[in-house]
Amino acid sequence: MQRITLVGFGLLASSVAAAIKQAKLPTIVRAVSSPSTLERAREVKLADEFFGYDDTASWAEGSDLILLCSPILHILKTIDALSKVQLPAGHKKILVSDIGSTKVEICKAGAKLPGPFCFVGSHPMAGSEKRTMEYNDPSIFENAYWFVCPPDGVEESAYADLLQLISFVGAHSVVFPPEHHDRTMAWVSHMPQMLSSTLAASMPERLLKYNYQHYAGRAFRDMTRIAASGWNMWHDIAVTNRNETALALREVRDGLDKTIAAMDSLQVVSDGTPAAADCSENLESIFKAGNDGRASLFAPGRNAAAAFSEITVPLKDEPGALLSVLKPLAEWGLNIRDIELMKVRENVAGTLLLAFKTPDEARRAIQILTALDYDVKER
Repeated sequence: MQRITLVGFGLLASSVAAAIKQAKLPTIVRAVSSPSTLERAREVKLADEFFGYDDTASWAEGSDLILLCSPILHILKTIDALSKVQLPAGHKKILVSDIGSTKVEICKAGAKLPGPFCFVGSHPMAGSEKRTMEYNDPSIFENAYWFVCPPDGVEESAYADLLQLISFVGAHSVVFPPEHHDRTMAWVSHMPQMLSSTLAASMPERLLKYNYQHYAGRAFRDMTRIAASGWNMWHDIAVTNRNETALALREVRDGLDKTIAAMDSLQVVSDGTPAAADCSENLESIFKAGNDGRASLFAPGRNAAAAFSEITVPLKDEPGALLSVLKPLAEWGLNIRDIELMKVRENVAGTLLLAFKTPDEARRAIQILTALDYDVKER
């Protein structure tokens, strides 16, 4: 690609730009955004050319790939604006794609674009509750699924630039019909967001009155992490995938009703001994089904986005403890893909969680750190 145009220069668009700049590719990056964002992109040198949203003809002309990275309803408005652009006769083909979290409505609109535009919808399964350019991360797409939804009859060669970009940023392309995408995302992404937001919003007054929510453990914090996500983006997702997401929530509600019924069936006598009529097998079956469901996420050869191999390393409560672990791994050329500091308390050893791309890298890390007298474990 000679020119890639990123419309909506937020977290994901700026992360694509950062990956291109980090690799020093000759590709010209065009940023399309608000004046303040463009000024900041210029300051940090994440783009080469800068355009306002309304200057559609200018940023469309000469582009090889246009990637629409704004919220869904804005993507739909941008597609409409592109349909009205008059480009010079004989202009080269321009591939247009997007990163919207729903695909049916976007792909319907994109299919109506006239030549020289060719629309192929897409959606990377990457991101964060952080949304602005300031949090750009060139490795954010590493090992993630990136769905590609080409129209029927479109040859792969027509969207080769998109596939090359996906591969370049370290993601795995998956060709998917738009309808299957929205039905799947309703369960594995959109419903969990609604559930997390509902959970965080439903804390009872008996906790809030005394600030008891501050005693929440990691489970509650993890389950409500994405409740920090912004409403503007999720408004568009809810509107364009309402039916499938509502269906997924009803299915979860049915599951919760079964769990509540199983809890209600438990009977325990005053000394703590299960009663003869105890029905814990109902709840046990739910736990076992949950075990199986969780395990199915990590079936061999599947789930590229979660394929990292993880190890845990106990740390000493002393200055330089982190460096003493990370430095030898770097010296041996091991690339840490993710890192998390767990269980940190004063005067008690914390635990460091390290993730590697392959099991071989994780095993090599274990060998290196074990030789340095660390009690390392696979996770």
